[in-house]
Formats: sequence, structure tokens, C-alpha cells
Amino acid sequence: MAKTPRIAGACAAAAVLAMSGTTATAHAAVDQTCALSEVVTYDPPLTNTPRDVTFTVEGQLFNCTSGSAPTGSYHESGTATNASCSGVLAAGSGTRVYTWTTSAIPPSTFSYNRTTTRVGGEIVVVALGSITSGSFTPDPAKSTGTGLQPNPLACSTTGVSTLTAAGLLVIGL
Repeated sequence: MAKTPRIAGACAAAAVLAMSGTTATAHAAVDQTCALSEVVTYDPPLTNTPRDVTFTVEGQLFNCTSGSAPTGSYHESGTATNASCSGVLAAGSGTRVYTWTTSAIPPSTFSYNRTTTRVGGEIVVVALGSITSGSFTPDPAKSTGTGLQPNPLACSTTGVSTLTAAGLLVIGL
């Protein structure tokens, strides 16, 4: 029985991929998974009144699955416009650099889009994007962090200057 042109084309494409060593997979393998903890500092502190604030994120990566990059850290800073206790961590985009504690491993730049949800008394932040340079390029990546919502009493008085979160980083979804 003769192959139809569509089947013959698919066979030819598969043969080219096999010869080039490339595989046609729907997703990459997971290259790195780390637990994370972070502290976000706001200046001036968050209150119930929306205003522009600067923020600084200091994060630690630990219990990572890659033996060549078992731990790391990251730093991110910027300005949040119209930020308040009720509107903290709004959707947006950003970039952070993961610096691995093993000096032989180049840092990984993570460019992402962020979504936030409030569940019960917690804020869940999901950053979804990809590693755009350094180690693990061009893997997709996802960072998920969960922390308590700002204290309502502090929001109505002196403000909230720090929030903490814990979660997971997965590189190569």
C-alpha cells in the first residue's frame, strides 16, 4: 500500500529530527526545582491609602534538585504604583536573576508575568515565564509563593513594611 503525501511528509520530518538529534516533545524535562523563601520590604510602608512605594525582594533558594546548583539567591527591586494593603502584589511582569552558590554555574535570568490571588488569609503569587539567559536557558519556569495578607490593624495605622512568602521554583516545566 502506498503512503499518502501527508504520511510520507510526516515520516520525512521524523527522520530529519532523528538524524539531527532533536526530539519533538511537547514540553521540556524539569531541570531544577527549589524551595524558596523571600522577604519583601516596602518603603514607605503599605497602608490602606494607595500610593507609590519602592519594593525590594530578597529571596533564598534551597533544597534544589540540581546537584550543580543546590542553593541560590535572588534580588529584585522596583516601584509599585498605587500600592496599598488591599492591592499589594498586583498582576504585572518582571525580571529576577537567580545567582547559584556554585560559582561555576552562571546566574539564570527569569523573565515573567505575575498573577496574584487571595485565598483565605493568604496571598498566592504565581510568576510564569522563562529563563532568558544563563544556566537553564531557554527553559520555561514557574515560581509560586504564598504568604499571609498584611495585618489589617497595621494597615490602618503605621503601615506594613515587610511581607514574607514561601514556595517553590520549577525550571523546565
